Amino acid sequence: MARSSMTTPRLEELPVRRPRRRLHRRLKEVPVLPSVVTLGNLFFGFLAVAKVADALRRTSPGAAFADVLPYFELAAILVFVAMVFDALDGRVARMTGQTSSFGAQLDSLADMVTFGVVPAFIAKVLVDWHAQADANRLLPIGPKLIYAAAAVYVLGAALRLARFNVETGADEDDHREFKGLPSPAAAAVVCALVAMFCTRGSESAQIGHWLLADQHYDRIVVMLPAVLALLGLLMVSRVPYPHAVFALAKGRHSMPVLVGVVMLVVVAAIEWQLALVTLTIGYVCWGPLLGLYRLVTRGRVDDDDDDDDLDLDVPVRPAPSRN
Repeated sequence: MARSSMTTPRLEELPVRRPRRRLHRRLKEVPVLPSVVTLGNLFFGFLAVAKVADALRRTSPGAAFADVLPYFELAAILVFVAMVFDALDGRVARMTGQTSSFGAQLDSLADMVTFGVVPAFIAKVLVDWHAQADANRLLPIGPKLIYAAAAVYVLGAALRLARFNVETGADEDDHREFKGLPSPAAAAVVCALVAMFCTRGSESAQIGHWLLADQHYDRIVVMLPAVLALLGLLMVSRVPYPHAVFALAKGRHSMPVLVGVVMLVVVAAIEWQLALVTLTIGYVCWGPLLGLYRLVTRGRVDDDDDDDDLDLDVPVRPAPSRN
């Protein structure tokens, strides 16, 4: 009987598949100057958390908020100092030609801590301080709602930064407009409201006390959980937000814009807390209004285009003669 041509190969004839060595990527060089500036952002964010922790450590339960007011005000100021470093790191990297993936990842991690975790922590502690059954009580909501509002803010900041890294390039033109509220702007709103609340019993805040009564200051804390949740949703939205510096520095503007900027600078020189609240809330409202304006004008343009197409496609009949 003839031997079949299809024979089973022997064990020693089978090819040996050796496991591939896993390639480990090693970071050899890092941009020093931009990284130091980015770490300054993270450092001041950590200091803001530390100041609030000091307020909790150095006071007994039920202590008056006036005893810890300087800690919260300093924590808000430190977040704004961190924003200065955040605004400088990208520009320093582009000026020195040291843009890198390492710098982008480090910047996102620093932003997540400083503008994601820190404002939510400051706001949560402030609301908790005024949601207890003591003399500081301003709102009766439970701790679960406070946790939920702060969590929405933190998770929104994380998703916002992750989407920004995927959709945005290193080119400076990609930073002229943002999709969704930027995390530094959201942090600025929270810290500006905290700083404004800290002026409730201050005699130097004359403009604020002329415009607002004591119950209006109390409403800042009452509305803070809703503000946290709203900011978290705006960060993950597609609402267009222009870069404020590019919007003001590029091109010419009308005289009312110049007058408004000068008035804001004057108010900031007298009472910076009120100026920051006005500026940050105005920027938050700028995005939805800009999106609505574009939606309305784009609809008008589309309607005009449809009318033009209709006029071109359908011939116009001459009016019948009455003679």
